[in-house]
Amino acid sequence: MVGFLGVSSLHSIHCHLASPIHGTFAWKIGLCRKPKLHYLPWQLHERHFPCWQWNMFHPRWAMISHAGRYSRTARMADLSGSHSSLPKQNDVLPQTNRRSLLHSVGLIGLTTVVSKVLGLMREIVVAAVFGVGPVVTAFNYSYILPGFLITILGGINGPFHVTMTTVLSKHGKEESQSLVEKVSVIVGLVGAAMGAILFLFAGPVIDMTAPGLSAQQSCEGMLTRKIAVFQLKIMSPCALLAGPIGIGFGSLSAIGAHGVPSISPALSSIFILGAVVLHFVRCWIGATSPQDLMAGGIAIATGVTLGALAQWFLQARANYNAGFGLPEIQLTNLFKDVREVSAIMVPAIARSGMLQIATFTDLYFASFIPGAAAGLGYANLLAMTPLGIMSNAILLPMLSIFSHLSKHLQWLELKERIIQGLLLSMIATLPLAAIMIPLSKPIVEVVFQHCAFDASATTLVSSLLIWYLVGFTFYLARDLLVQVFYALDDGELPFQISVAAIIANAFCDWIMVKVFGLGADGLVMATSLVNMVSTIVLLIILSERLGGLPLRQWMRSSFFMGLICIISGTVTAITYRWIGIFLFLRSTWMGKLFSLALASSNGFILFYLLIQSIGRTELNSLIELLKCHSYQTC
Repeated sequence: MVGFLGVSSLHSIHCHLASPIHGTFAWKIGLCRKPKLHYLPWQLHERHFPCWQWNMFHPRWAMISHAGRYSRTARMADLSGSHSSLPKQNDVLPQTNRRSLLHSVGLIGLTTVVSKVLGLMREIVVAAVFGVGPVVTAFNYSYILPGFLITILGGINGPFHVTMTTVLSKHGKEESQSLVEKVSVIVGLVGAAMGAILFLFAGPVIDMTAPGLSAQQSCEGMLTRKIAVFQLKIMSPCALLAGPIGIGFGSLSAIGAHGVPSISPALSSIFILGAVVLHFVRCWIGATSPQDLMAGGIAIATGVTLGALAQWFLQARANYNAGFGLPEIQLTNLFKDVREVSAIMVPAIARSGMLQIATFTDLYFASFIPGAAAGLGYANLLAMTPLGIMSNAILLPMLSIFSHLSKHLQWLELKERIIQGLLLSMIATLPLAAIMIPLSKPIVEVVFQHCAFDASATTLVSSLLIWYLVGFTFYLARDLLVQVFYALDDGELPFQISVAAIIANAFCDWIMVKVFGLGADGLVMATSLVNMVSTIVLLIILSERLGGLPLRQWMRSSFFMGLICIISGTVTAITYRWIGIFLFLRSTWMGKLFSLALASSNGFILFYLLIQSIGRTELNSLIELLKCHSYQTC
């Protein structure tokens, strides 16, 4: 359950085009008319500045400009000369223009793809330069806590993001800004304290998370520990930045701006790529002296910290352009006014903390297995890159739908949307699992097997990848069900289930590694098994709470899609083997890539052809869901 930079993942560029400075300059030089003074800033529309041009902060991407939040009714009133229906400053925080779920999924998916592709490029470069040696192994341990803070708590779909989106969507502009400022003060103080602790006690923290490094009593183990300590000190500022980043993303999502959170992780990838390339230029591949390895570890950690700082700056600018203004420190009624936020955020943070303990448990056992931590990181990345794209694209719009339906007590439609969301998760993840499992080894060869990453590393990572893919669907389904509980203002039950899952995961890790001797494979098996059980428990409890979900329909659909998945995977494996026998294409890297593309295309086409012929009911249900609007019922 360890990714090089977590799962993340996931963040982007969105703002509105027209800054006040730009507009003021335009009308002063006579290129457009001066706006009427009786309009408030958030009531301006593009027609008042006809000379403004679309740029990278186009509202179609940002969805956060004041004009973009101008309601259809207000616009019609403006065009007719009446201003009585213009939104007031204290109105409920306005949403973006009505958009279909399909549009939101496509937009978020596109920006997330860009972020994930850069993340994959980052991993390819890191694997080629460092392999599965001490640098990457040390980073996987040193990044446990900073990664938890910056990507799990402060990242997309994290507690800060989900809580602020849920709460701010129900409040007016002034009240929302006040809440953001007060929550930021509390979270900032806690983050500063945690950053100081990580910096001052980096050594004991590493010894606690990776006791196997010291127990190995080898030069490589001691060097790995030393690198990890330095990396943790460099990344300690991430504790301070995580809260403001997540809160800022939540305030953007509350007004429909999903792009900045979706593409934001790309900044971390860019900075890490730059740092590793600079190290490569300086030391070249294969530099194995302790000084060179230490320099490589410092380069990666520096890239992470600079990337987090860039993410904070990006969301701060986007929020300022959205009209939230510069944050002010508010200490009056600090804790009293944030009770609504804390009622959701505290259990969500605790739940995420429990998930991180599961990661720590896996790495605890992995520290006694040479190379296991790095192998887990690479395999997790290959599995979670497509999962992260689908998670962002599906969960972000679905959260607003669930919140809207629960707020208006539309329980029948909520139950229907839950089942449709589960079906959408399955139809998105099952074909990928069916294709990637039989092709796991050639995928790792094509992506990672270069320079320092040798055949033995390929064998380790491909084996781990298979077991991650087995639990592929349950990762996404579990997160979707947790979103439903958050929409119902219940963060306690997911937390309680997470606690039980952590205990079960630790026990299963011990059984798989110590009793059955399955090594690193056993760690991933245990994780997938626990996620599957957690998903089933959440679904059963949710069904009871809502007076019954149409689970029979879902189980029937699951059976047919599982059967189709097996057929597609078998055809994919046979196709790849035939290509190697008859076409002799797999002797070169390009030949392997072409063989993978051809075999996977056959598998995908077969999967969706069978879905169309057998699962017509499921397809119709998903089409209905995709036509549903993000912030309104169908």
